[in-house]
Amino acid sequence: MTVTEPRAAVETADVRPGWWHEPFDMFQTNLREIDALLDVETVLDAIQEHGAGVWLLNVGGILSHFPSTLPFQSRNPLLEERPGGDLVGDAIEAAHRRGVRLLARMDFSKVAARVADEHPEWCFRSPSGERQVYEGLVSVCPSAGYYQDRSLDIIDEILDAYPVDGFFFNWFGFNEVDYGGRVHGVCHCDACAEAFVRETGIEQLPSFAGDPGYLEWKRFAAATIDRLTARIRGHIAERAPHAGLILGRSADILFHEANNALGRPLWPHATSESVSAFRVAQPGKPVLVNAVAFIDMPYRLASEQPEMFGQYLLQAVSRGANPSTYIMGPAGLIDYACLAPAGVVTRFHRDHADLYAGLAPAADVGIVRPNPLAAPAEVQLASVAEFRGLFSALLERHVAVDVVPAESLPVVDLGRFRVLVLPDLIAPTAEEDAALEAFVRAGGRVVATGRSGIHADGSVVAWLPGARQRSLEDDAEALKSSYVQRGGGPSVEGSDLVPVRGRLHTLAWRSDARLRHEFVPRAPYGPPEKAHGHVVGPVSACGVFTLGRGRATQVPWTVGAAYRELGLTAIRDLIADLVIDAVGEDGTVGVEASEHVEVSVGRSRAGLVVHVLNHSGQRRNSFGPTVPVRGTRLRFRGRAADAVGTRVHHVTAGDVDATVSTVGDDLLVEIVEVVDGAVVVVPDGGDRDDA
Repeated sequence: MTVTEPRAAVETADVRPGWWHEPFDMFQTNLREIDALLDVETVLDAIQEHGAGVWLLNVGGILSHFPSTLPFQSRNPLLEERPGGDLVGDAIEAAHRRGVRLLARMDFSKVAARVADEHPEWCFRSPSGERQVYEGLVSVCPSAGYYQDRSLDIIDEILDAYPVDGFFFNWFGFNEVDYGGRVHGVCHCDACAEAFVRETGIEQLPSFAGDPGYLEWKRFAAATIDRLTARIRGHIAERAPHAGLILGRSADILFHEANNALGRPLWPHATSESVSAFRVAQPGKPVLVNAVAFIDMPYRLASEQPEMFGQYLLQAVSRGANPSTYIMGPAGLIDYACLAPAGVVTRFHRDHADLYAGLAPAADVGIVRPNPLAAPAEVQLASVAEFRGLFSALLERHVAVDVVPAESLPVVDLGRFRVLVLPDLIAPTAEEDAALEAFVRAGGRVVATGRSGIHADGSVVAWLPGARQRSLEDDAEALKSSYVQRGGGPSVEGSDLVPVRGRLHTLAWRSDARLRHEFVPRAPYGPPEKAHGHVVGPVSACGVFTLGRGRATQVPWTVGAAYRELGLTAIRDLIADLVIDAVGEDGTVGVEASEHVEVSVGRSRAGLVVHVLNHSGQRRNSFGPTVPVRGTRLRFRGRAADAVGTRVHHVTAGDVDATVSTVGDDLLVEIVEVVDGAVVVVPDGGDRDDA
């Protein structure tokens, strides 16, 4: 598994040319020390059969799989039993002979106890002064010398000996928690203490999450990792221009690990969300999704559910990422059941490189994801619930959306979106505020929910229809038995009402705002004899107004979180209808399909690319077999001229039974059955702007 720090800075690092800008497929063999004798030819046979052309192999860090001479490295003792004593040398010679690229997996997070004793200044130090030790290995700190300096020595030793095609660093961050789940807290080593004070002006390091200064420490940690990543990337670029670095936002290739975790509720769109956010924020950089073949770290030898694994890779490629399969040990040793479907998706991606080359997000709607470093955890979690509720609502209504990280608003080309959805946006910075106002004035449309645009003093940004906040209610008890009326009129019962849950900001509206969806305040709900008395109140739960050439809709309650909690389609449809209305009649693609499909829209060198993914297998904390979705219809407005050349593929079962026809000026694609995922490619026949 991999740990990286939360996203921090807004700036986009430079894009470096390299082989990684063309579609590629990776396979990771995460080796144990007992695997040093593996047969590289057998492993490469399996990797190529899987469809991958890149091999990620353990090379150095915790354990060196080559004859390192550095005193702070630990050579795998089993190499002595290997003819030649050099696994990395054997692997890269065989891989390059076959045209397979080899990437070096490194792990600088831990050292042997011997090294830790020789260099205690490199080690993590808990608030009580203890080391972090797990299975005899000692954690080191990213602020200290091993990460900051000796990591470059290790990289140099590798580059001096082997023409590796790139690097990946595992667990590249600050270790607050060990593999066993034990919380050790914030590192208090001398390097951290000095740097934290220097960079934040705060004299005392926090000890644990929730302590005063913890949010500032998270920002400090993220900035430290960003700077170190950029420095190492620059070093690699200078020493080996052909070698790329896979890691965080400052690397050449952006990284997401798709995995499961014990006790973590399933967020079924996690991979789609992460890849989309990367591709929108840094469109010039490729993304790699490394999908984990086992259920979680404590159960590394048991396969992930095959359909769950398939979703990882389907969501990855549909959003423009390169797929990777990550297993324990050499290929062919552990029989993971998920490898078969993984190979199908990997080979599809490999065999349709023309379709995926340069695939970039092109949805009409952008949904803004909360900045994880904008507020303390409890505030952040509320906004995440709102984001996920709205994201699910829009996908179920087949509104294709791309994810815009809030911290990237000032640098993203917002002009390509028709609509931006702002889910309970946490206190935007002045730059984010200016970017959103400019978007609306230039003709964009926003749909804002919850606290979005409402300042702590109750004032409201100039680009929303609210004038000021009159009151705030976030007490669940106080909101019980209160509703929003969808249709208007005298009825305050039944299907015209949706429950209000979460947090309600009551606003005074600007004089030119058009109001709808009246609030129905609380009335008795028990005992049943007393459950009456609701009346429509004077407060509206939605306002719309025009600013410049654009339009803003404000729904000042957490409607997305309410949908996520209750699952009522009436709540979902209230907010989804507002977004669909904002998109208007000129959307890129209209979709008629089951609610169980996710539609994403991108553009590549092949033209407009639409993926249709079947989510019907979602169950409990995983995905199981799907129910085939029949009768999917996609209508592309004004694209009738592109009917010739439009093609449809099934990702997992060969070409699909589909028809392509025209209706007036529109192009109509009808797919008989979607089992796991289908792809529609509409070539660009002329000078059009679909997004």
